Amino acid sequence: MTRPRRGFLGERFADISLRSGEPFTLVYGTGVDDIFVGPDYRVRTLEEVLWQLLHAEGYARIAFSSLRRPIYFRDTVSRELSRSGGAPRPRRPGMMRNASLSGPLGQALVPGFGRRSADGETNPPRPTAPERPEPTRGLSDPFGVMTIDGYLRQNTHRTAVVFAQADEILQHTEAGRHLAGVLADWAQQGDDRNLWLMVFRRSSLDEVAEFVASRDSFPRLEIFLNEQRHGTARRGSVGIGYPEAAELERLVQVLRLREGLRIADWRELDPVIRAMATRSQSARAWRAQLRELHDEDGLLGRKEVQERRWVDSAVPDGTSPEARLIAMPGLGPVQEHVARLRARLLAERNLRAAGRGAAAEPASPHLVFTGNPGTGKTTVARLIGEMYRELGVLSRGHVIEPALSELVADHVGGTARMTNEVVDRALGGVLFIDEAYGLSDQRDGFGDEAIQTLLKRMEDDRDRLVLIVAGYPDKMTEFLAANPGLTSRFDEDNIIRFPDYGPDVLLAILLRSLEGLGLRWSDAVTEHLRQVVSGMYETRSATFGNARAMRALATAVYTAWAARIQGEVSRPVETSDIPERYRTYLDRPAPDAAKLLAALDELVGLAPVKEVLGGLADRLRVRQARDLGTFPPPHLLFVGPPGTGKTTVARVTGQMFRSLGLLRSGHVVETTRADLVGEYLGHTAPKVREAVRSALDGVLFIDEAYSLTTGSMHGDYGMEAIDTLTREMEHWRGRLVVVAAGYPREMETFLRMNTGLASRFTFTVPFPNYTTPELVEILRRMAATDGCTVTAGASARAALWLEGERATRPAEFGNARTVRKLLELMEGRLARRVARSADGALADKEFLTTFLPEDVPDPPVGRR
Repeated sequence: MTRPRRGFLGERFADISLRSGEPFTLVYGTGVDDIFVGPDYRVRTLEEVLWQLLHAEGYARIAFSSLRRPIYFRDTVSRELSRSGGAPRPRRPGMMRNASLSGPLGQALVPGFGRRSADGETNPPRPTAPERPEPTRGLSDPFGVMTIDGYLRQNTHRTAVVFAQADEILQHTEAGRHLAGVLADWAQQGDDRNLWLMVFRRSSLDEVAEFVASRDSFPRLEIFLNEQRHGTARRGSVGIGYPEAAELERLVQVLRLREGLRIADWRELDPVIRAMATRSQSARAWRAQLRELHDEDGLLGRKEVQERRWVDSAVPDGTSPEARLIAMPGLGPVQEHVARLRARLLAERNLRAAGRGAAAEPASPHLVFTGNPGTGKTTVARLIGEMYRELGVLSRGHVIEPALSELVADHVGGTARMTNEVVDRALGGVLFIDEAYGLSDQRDGFGDEAIQTLLKRMEDDRDRLVLIVAGYPDKMTEFLAANPGLTSRFDEDNIIRFPDYGPDVLLAILLRSLEGLGLRWSDAVTEHLRQVVSGMYETRSATFGNARAMRALATAVYTAWAARIQGEVSRPVETSDIPERYRTYLDRPAPDAAKLLAALDELVGLAPVKEVLGGLADRLRVRQARDLGTFPPPHLLFVGPPGTGKTTVARVTGQMFRSLGLLRSGHVVETTRADLVGEYLGHTAPKVREAVRSALDGVLFIDEAYSLTTGSMHGDYGMEAIDTLTREMEHWRGRLVVVAAGYPREMETFLRMNTGLASRFTFTVPFPNYTTPELVEILRRMAATDGCTVTAGASARAALWLEGERATRPAEFGNARTVRKLLELMEGRLARRVARSADGALADKEFLTTFLPEDVPDPPVGRR
């Protein structure tokens, strides 16, 4: 017998196989209660569709059962075959309703058997007066179960029994034990000529299994459902989903021809219907909405469906998804990759149509999108859904975009169910999971269970599901490596990398957003916005939002403009409407050297430092006068003994570079060897990169940088830190200033450790030892900070003490640090002097805050 073509009833039934070889066939899904519009333009219910499918499969007798009607038929032949001998025969009183059944007394019934009296007694005395027939009680009485069992066991006529309301029957039957026994017997019988089909009004197979398990009465059916859930073939279960575009087009034509629905523009109809098909909605609901549109004298078109929000996104203008992808700016590499992907799928389709390549393994349709936010990943995923639908890879091409919270539960056993429900919604389309690495990052959660469920469904539903996972490049690499199954299912050729948009594309997005908000502006404002966008691009981080960042900027400008104009919307946008946090990207004149160095003027000495930084300000001013713009900020070497102000100047340098417009932030991150060198193989490079990223747009200050070389010849990882730092300095040129500080001789050794390191440092800034007068001045300033004064005599003795300290301990002399030590000694001697004085001295503030000569220790005596 030739296998019937099931597509004659519509796309939702094209791949359905009711003869599975399994003891049961279960029908479930969101479309169970829907209407169906076949290629013949007839509108059918599921019951009608099932009857036609079963009839086409060769079933001679098709019996239906519901809670209200235990047995009913939709055709005369099935009804006649259910009577004895295939001919109608009236049932005599006291005899069984089904002539093909018999019991201990043949077809005779024991009067009153199985009935209960009002007081609960069984088999009450037979009433003397004729009783009115009881209303049908469905499968709550054992006879209905016996009848179904009898139909299925006979092999004279091929029979299908359909539980049209399986949920209600299993929940409310009073013949539960009897029905459970029949289910168990039928499962063991092994006869595949007859069929027991059950229709469940549950959206997923997991929900069906949970419902049956909750009844705790049908163990054999529970076992069957668990086999279906965890198996790969699922030949005994059929899911009915939402309508595809072809069926919705037929529905529209039915309503147009029979009820007068009007079309706004026939050229728009195809993209409108394709957009409607991407929405998870039944044909029954679409029919109601289209009738409402007709009743309101509306026209079906792009404008109406968008204004009524019948679709989740804008209706395409009729151009192909490939053309719309090509029209997206800044996505050249993505466009080329998708074009190759489409060509490969098209070749596979045409080879199959020509009867060739049947043995070839189809290429994986699943994709990985890597890139920063706002680079068009979600938009391209929707275009991929359309493209796959047109190529026949997917039936609907809709896109489901779940949050991770929709995939992962907070309790054992919940994750697989949630993930399966999301996949069921995506069947026939694309499941797009953004920031998918969030699943593998859940070390104490159930993310891995979600991944395992996805891997299984990718295999089980490989002809009905396309999975696209997306996120930051580095994290997506880690995500794919976290599970071998992921690597095997995502080909290297299917990893599409989305670049950041360039400044020109970003500016176009910004201006388009401002236009969409209804704003106007001058060419001067456009130029200032260009500077802002360029600055944002040049200083972007790994989380840069691209198009999202531009929309956020447009919103910020709009908010500032609205606050300024106070309702006078005719006024254009001005530069002042660019919020301050964005105006920092605008070019500004280099400050006067004297003003720039004001912070250093507060420090004692440091003439070489002031010369270098002042020279940078002068150079920038000249470049601006020549319209040459700015230049990358230089990396600096601070060379000198301890206590000469290197750390202090590094902190000031960040703010100076910010004032010059060379750095956006100017913050300073202070590090040492412990912050950069790891303890085991592979630990050092990430630590260096992490430190560098924390200092971007500011200063990375490495004190005693030569300590990185300590132990490098004996197997530690200092050399790896130096090599990584050298690469990072070049990679982030313009956004990072590295200031390395240390003793002169040791810093020479540090520079020799990497041939490219010395060339990275543009200026070497010497920090000489402070002279004795400078040290005394530092002492006075430190004391003043504490509210104290140093007399001339105390200053003279302090100079002698400092000279003696430098002479006797030259290697330990710490310049300003030694001054701090001297001040602490002087404070102690002052406190003892005050303690020995009269009590009234404690009330004399001048006495408490004035350092006298006797408060200074005697100069150290020793080697010179």
